[in-house]
Amino acid sequence: MRQFFLLILLLPIQGLCIQGKYALLQYLYRTAAEGKVLMGHHDDTFYGREWSKGACVRSDLEELSGHRPMVLSVDFCPIELQNGYYMSGSTWEQHRRAIIEQHRRGGITTISWHMYNPITGKDAWDVSDDRTVRKILRKKDAKEKFTHFLDLAADYIQTLRDDEGQLIPIIFRPFHESQGSWFWWGRDLCTSRDFIRLWRFTHQYLTQKGCTNLLYCFSISGVTHSVDDYLERFPGPDYVDILGTEVYRDNSLSGDIEAKRVDYIRRIRQNLAVVQELGQHWQKPICIAESGGENSDDAEWWTCAVLPALQGYSVSYINFWANQPVSFGEGKGKAHCTYPGAIDSQDFLRALNTGKLVMCDG
Repeated sequence: MRQFFLLILLLPIQGLCIQGKYALLQYLYRTAAEGKVLMGHHDDTFYGREWSKGACVRSDLEELSGHRPMVLSVDFCPIELQNGYYMSGSTWEQHRRAIIEQHRRGGITTISWHMYNPITGKDAWDVSDDRTVRKILRKKDAKEKFTHFLDLAADYIQTLRDDEGQLIPIIFRPFHESQGSWFWWGRDLCTSRDFIRLWRFTHQYLTQKGCTNLLYCFSISGVTHSVDDYLERFPGPDYVDILGTEVYRDNSLSGDIEAKRVDYIRRIRQNLAVVQELGQHWQKPICIAESGGENSDDAEWWTCAVLPALQGYSVSYINFWANQPVSFGEGKGKAHCTYPGAIDSQDFLRALNTGKLVMCDG
């Protein structure tokens, strides 16, 4: 086993087709140890700031830099609806193809899940029933609805295979932002004990269904004040492989660009101090599972905010949320990353030239 890990450590960061979840785990370790941070972008190949058609063909980051993100972030929602469609009219077959192609080019995929409420049948933000998790854990009919959703995901995961027929390693991030109360699994909707039971049940169920290729990422958002805050709903080191945090730029601050930079850097570094302490204790990689500037008006956002925030911490990857077309959300689409023509686009290229952020070669 030691010789195998040594081989992984000697392989170059880019151009590596990662075989197996333990190889992926070691890859994340080594990336961070070398002071590199893998660049991630949610739904990168399904829609962009100026386009909504062209799934699996277009990419804002590729059109700007010539490279795809090293980490492709996607979601399982709305696989529960069984209607054949993912996002922006793209199909689940395109979703599957994007993950397989990402693996072929040496990249990584992380999958979150804004799971529909299995009790009400509405989306993840439906918190009208504050006993959803309790019912899943204690009532047979509710658990059957929940496990039906898990079965749909498990069946899909089994189709994510490389050219040799092996399961592609995936970073899975379920039940994120549980410290808030905007999802049906949130703090005011279930106790910490029930949340932990839900996570562990999901982990065990999917493993028993043959989804042995998943690395589980636990992430919360906002400011984490202490280790105790982070661990309040933590499922345990045996059920989590990657420790994550989520921080966005606070656009509610005054129009002072420097103030927004300082606030963003402070909050990220405060959170990273907590997750890095725990990561070192349990020997687990850490990440920024979600971030973004949300229609940034800062021409030097990347070199004056993002890179300084990462300095001195062993972060394996940072994942920026989607670039939504303006037509999304009744004309309120938000761009959380850069894109061709954005005010920060040239600064992103300058950040890439530092060698800190890693993109795909392929």
